[in-house]
Amino acid sequence: MQSEQVDGHGRLYDLVRRRWDKLDWKSPLPSGKLVVTEAHYMNVDRLRLTESARQQLNRLFACFTCELFIHFERYVIEFLEQRGQEVTAIPQPAIDRFVAEEKVHSEAFYRLLCKLRPDLYSERHSATTGLRFMHWNLKDELVVALSPVGSFFLLAWLFEEITLFVPIALDQHPEQCVPLLAEVMRLHAKEEQPHVALDTRVLLHKSREQSWLLTSAETLLTLPLLAYADGRAKTGWLQVLALAETEFGLTPLQRHLLLHRGPSQSDRMGMASFADKVDKTSIPAASFLAWILRLQLRSLAPL
Repeated sequence: MQSEQVDGHGRLYDLVRRRWDKLDWKSPLPSGKLVVTEAHYMNVDRLRLTESARQQLNRLFACFTCELFIHFERYVIEFLEQRGQEVTAIPQPAIDRFVAEEKVHSEAFYRLLCKLRPDLYSERHSATTGLRFMHWNLKDELVVALSPVGSFFLLAWLFEEITLFVPIALDQHPEQCVPLLAEVMRLHAKEEQPHVALDTRVLLHKSREQSWLLTSAETLLTLPLLAYADGRAKTGWLQVLALAETEFGLTPLQRHLLLHRGPSQSDRMGMASFADKVDKTSIPAASFLAWILRLQLRSLAPL
């Protein structure tokens, strides 16, 4: 029986992967040019970099984005594989597909990393063993093991909402974004859209089956989880800056501007969209969560 289940998961994984295998993975990425839309991250002109350093930083931006996606999707994969039985609002076949899609997404982002910086990422490794900036640790394991279902799926919804806006942000200057990266981001956003619907289904089901007080507490617990996730991203970004200093050097002003660059365009758009959507639900304390996120958005420095 267990062998049949493993075979079934393998077939589902292969089915999901077919769409991704149709992308042009064979063509090399062009050298000596930008690979991802700069304005998505910050006003790079303020850094006054040489053209070579600007291109190198641009690739590091792209690599960091891929690593963030891999890291945060691992939360979902680990949670559903370890605690999927607690997610009673979704039938097992839907959970299996959810996991298969997230695994394929992580693999695709790692394949993209290997093309962006083959000197940093090796095909001998995988999305779980080959990252340079976002290393999985014991605290991440505890987040998966201890987060209430409601808190976890609110956080997952926010991350997936941000994902939906990545291709929109990149399309503002499509000439700066290489086709493969743009296609990966677009297909990823398309496949994350149904995940947002599943997140909402889980949250509404939880709010109906448990007390208002407990659901409110789980909603509010999303805030420290979000703070932790933000801290993990900042730790990874420090690793990026350390590599940038090694590879092309940074002046104190350049390092300061990069260190304090703030969230990307898709982060901001996704947070605003999530706040609007969650505010309209019947989830207890959702309006307070939306209010906090809007306050945070208003306090952010411009890109």
